[in-house]
Amino acid sequence: MEIKIENLTKIYKGNVIGIKDVSLRIKNKVFGLLGPNGAGKTTLIKILSTLIEPTSGSIFINSKNLKDSSTKQYIKSILGYLPENFGLYPELTGFEFLDYMGVLYKINKNERTKKVKELIEITGLTEVQKRKTKTYSKGMKQRLGIAQALLNDPTLLIVDEPTSGLDPEERIRFRNLLSEISGGRIVILSTHIVGDVEHACNEIAILKEGSVLAHTTPRKLVANVKGKVWEAEVSVKAISQMKKEYPVISTIPSEKGYKVRFLAEKPTIEAEEAVPNLEDAYIYTLKGAKNKYNSF
Repeated sequence: MEIKIENLTKIYKGNVIGIKDVSLRIKNKVFGLLGPNGAGKTTLIKILSTLIEPTSGSIFINSKNLKDSSTKQYIKSILGYLPENFGLYPELTGFEFLDYMGVLYKINKNERTKKVKELIEITGLTEVQKRKTKTYSKGMKQRLGIAQALLNDPTLLIVDEPTSGLDPEERIRFRNLLSEISGGRIVILSTHIVGDVEHACNEIAILKEGSVLAHTTPRKLVANVKGKVWEAEVSVKAISQMKKEYPVISTIPSEKGYKVRFLAEKPTIEAEEAVPNLEDAYIYTLKGAKNKYNSF
């Protein structure tokens, strides 16, 4: 399966730009949409899900134009979607909820029961399947959301900010789940959390203010900032000026004041080059990159 997005733009009322001239190619894998709030991730997802129409540009699904009504119906038949704000029926148990959603998908009873049991096991909800969903933790609810999104065995699965508000253990569990269910389908993960894409995604696109700043792999993005990440000991008095001159990634209190990790082509202060990570590369792309970066 392949999704080809060409020069996609969405402008809302009041001339508010949702996305601007977005072009991407996505194939079978876990694909990350990474960016701050308001970057355009949800707008792009809603267009892909046929919930809203673009102002201009095109999307092709396996060479079929999404503008065609037949392609829209095709997308709906292959799509699984977990929105950021996912509603449940609090008085239903986990099993009852999935069974009810299966009815809405018009899955026959025997197949539905088999599918629900299978998804409950895959998502690690076996022990709580008979509990009412109002008793579920945020992580359990998100896993139940993934289960309902998989009921129609989609070849395109879209999840929007799925780990927001989860504790570290649940976040890891959820990322692992996405990797495990990605075989034979495209999984699009929209998030503002760098760790999500670092550990789950084969490719990423970084968005800011509606535009794509980078489309590459996590490894290549990190390699792109080699020699641009530095660490220095800075006094308490000097930290304010430091933040004015350089994009600062982190500050840790030290005996001399602060140990500062920052971005620079060639720092004018005494500093040691640091080994870059994906968070460094992400901040560099948002704040320090001079040009768009596309390795595809």
